Amino acid sequence: MLLKKYVKTRRKFKILLLVAIVALIIITSAILLGASGPSSAVERLLDERFIARAYQPQSEQQQQQPREQAVGLLQSRRENGVIVPEKYDEQKIKSRIMQSRLQQLKQQQQRDNEAEQTRTTLDTVATAVHIFYTAPVQWYKSKKSPLPAPEHPNEVSLPLTTSKPVKVLNTIFYPALGLYKPSAKLLAEHFENIRSCGIGVLILSFARPSDPALLQQILELAPQHNLSVTFELSVTAGNRSVELVRQQLHDISAYVQQPGFYRVWSQSHKALMPVLYISNAYKLSESLGRQLCRARENEKHKENAVGLRQLLDAFFIGHIRLKSHADVMRRLCFDGFYSKLPSNGAVFASTWKNWSYLKSFALSYKMLFVPTVGPGYAERNKFPRHGDIQRHRSNGRYYGVAWRTAILNHVGFINIASYNNWPDGSQIEEVVPRAGFLDYNPGSKTKYLDLTAHWVGNFLKTRQEAAAAVAPQICYELLNNTIC
Repeated sequence: MLLKKYVKTRRKFKILLLVAIVALIIITSAILLGASGPSSAVERLLDERFIARAYQPQSEQQQQQPREQAVGLLQSRRENGVIVPEKYDEQKIKSRIMQSRLQQLKQQQQRDNEAEQTRTTLDTVATAVHIFYTAPVQWYKSKKSPLPAPEHPNEVSLPLTTSKPVKVLNTIFYPALGLYKPSAKLLAEHFENIRSCGIGVLILSFARPSDPALLQQILELAPQHNLSVTFELSVTAGNRSVELVRQQLHDISAYVQQPGFYRVWSQSHKALMPVLYISNAYKLSESLGRQLCRARENEKHKENAVGLRQLLDAFFIGHIRLKSHADVMRRLCFDGFYSKLPSNGAVFASTWKNWSYLKSFALSYKMLFVPTVGPGYAERNKFPRHGDIQRHRSNGRYYGVAWRTAILNHVGFINIASYNNWPDGSQIEEVVPRAGFLDYNPGSKTKYLDLTAHWVGNFLKTRQEAAAAVAPQICYELLNNTIC
C-alpha cells in the first residue's frame, strides 16, 4: 500500500529502482575492495587457524613464537605475480632417505646388542635333543657356464673348448661369521652356542673319504662344552654293498670308545650302546639290512657269524620318507627311525599330522620314532627333489609349530635339522642383513638360538611331568639317558 501511495507514476518507480541498483553496486564494490586490500597478506585458500595449529612447534619455547611465522610457511614465492613451485632436488631426496635408513640400522643394531646381552640360555643340557652339525660347510657349488649365443639365427654354436664350471655361492642367508672354515676357535664358539640352547648331542655326517683330523678335533672339543658326538652314515647308490657298510662301521668303531662319543644305557642289554643315524636307510636291500638283526644266543659264538652287529653293536636309527618305510625299518631290524627333512607336507614322514601315527607304530614294535624339527627350508637355485619343499620361516612360527607337535607326541628323541647347514637354509646360526640375502628380521641375529633354548626348556619340562606320572617300576624312554 505504501508503494502504491508514494509511487503513483511509472516514472517515479523507475527512479526508485535505479537508486536501489546504484546503492547495491556501491556496497558490493566496497566489500570487494576491502577484501583485496593490503591487510590481507596471506592467500585464504585454506583455514589459516588450522594451518597455524598444524605447523605450530611442540616445544614450549617454540610455542611462544608468533603465529605469523607458522602461517608464513604457506606463502608461495611469486615472480611477476605467478606462483613458482619449489624445485625437486633428487640428490637431497636420496640423501634424506639414506640418512633415515642409516638411522634405522643404528637403532636395529642397538636393539640387537641389547637382545644379545639378554639371550635366552639353558643351564641344563638335554641329551635327548640332537642337532645336525656341518663341518666343513660347502659354501660354493659348481655351475656350468652358458654357451655363447650364435652370431646368426640359423647357426649352431659349438664350443671350441670345454667350458669351465663357475662357482656359485650356495646359500640364501649370509652368516654373521662370514664364509668360515673350521678352526679351534670357531668350533669352540659354535659349541658354546649349542650348549647354551640346552642341546646335548651333535650329529656329524660320516662319509668316506672323511677328514679324520677334523673328526678327532671335534670329539676332543665337544666334551669341554658338555656335548657328545654321534655320526650319520649315508646310504647312496655307491655304498649299498655289505663290504662298504662294514668298512664304515669298522672306521666308526675306532671313535666309539672315546669319551666324547654319545652312548646310552640299554636296560635290556645291560650295557652302554652308541647311537647311530643312517641316512636313506630305506634304500638298503633286505639281505644287507637283515645283517643288522641281533644274533640269537646259540649263534653268538659261531665263527661264521657275519652280522654287522658282531662288528659294532649300536642303537641304529634309520631315515624314512614314506609310510611304508616304517615297516621296512622293522623288517631290517632297526631300533628306530627318523624323518630328517624339516619340510612339512613334503613327504609322509616330515608331515606333522602324521607324527602321531609314526609314534604309535614305533611303540607297537618297541622302536623309537625321532621327529626332525627345523626353522624352515630354503635352497638357493635348486630344483625341488620331491615337489615344492621350500618352507618359509614365518617369523619363527613355523619352528614353533614343529616343536609343539613333537612335544605333544611325547617322543623320546628330537633332532634339529641343522645348526649350520647353510646350503639347505635350515640353520639356526646367526645371520647378518646383506643385500641379496635373507635375514631374521624382525628380530636379532640370535633369534633362532633363543627360540631353540625356549623350546628345549619346554621339552624338558614336559618330559619331567610325564615321567612323574609314570609308575616308578616302568621305564620312561631316554629319561636319565636310558633306553628301555
